[in-house]
Amino acid sequence: MQRTPSPRQHHPWRVFSTLTEWKLEWTDDLPAGTLGRTEFDAKRVLLANGMDQAERRCTIAHETQHILRGPYPAHRRLYEELTIDRKVSRLLIPSVRKIGHALAFHRADVEQAADELWVDEPILNVRLSSLAPRERAYMAEQMATILV
Repeated sequence: MQRTPSPRQHHPWRVFSTLTEWKLEWTDDLPAGTLGRTEFDAKRVLLANGMDQAERRCTIAHETQHILRGPYPAHRRLYEELTIDRKVSRLLIPSVRKIGHALAFHRADVEQAADELWVDEPILNVRLSSLAPRERAYMAEQMATILV
């Protein structure tokens, strides 16, 4: 399915392209389950070969946030990953209404909703797990209409 981004939609590839000192490399040498890695010393981002379009979009957005936030001490790794995932989820799917509509249309199938929203499932799940109280209330209302 070909998607045309809306004018207000975040463009992670465009953001990365503004980081002119950084280079991007595709590789098969990342550990299993790792889709990307930012190497600050080498000023490069490694992305795993074989990702689908949504995974590539989410991963480059994630790695770009690492660059923008800068290096961090090893003991803050989990905090940084969670912070970045939350930021990326809001950048890529800012509209709780679109999330609600996608989930309602696909009868709460997260995989299909993620595909419609042009993100991978983990990013949609992060977004859902970090809803603000007002967003959570809206989602409960939306879900009540399909789960009846």
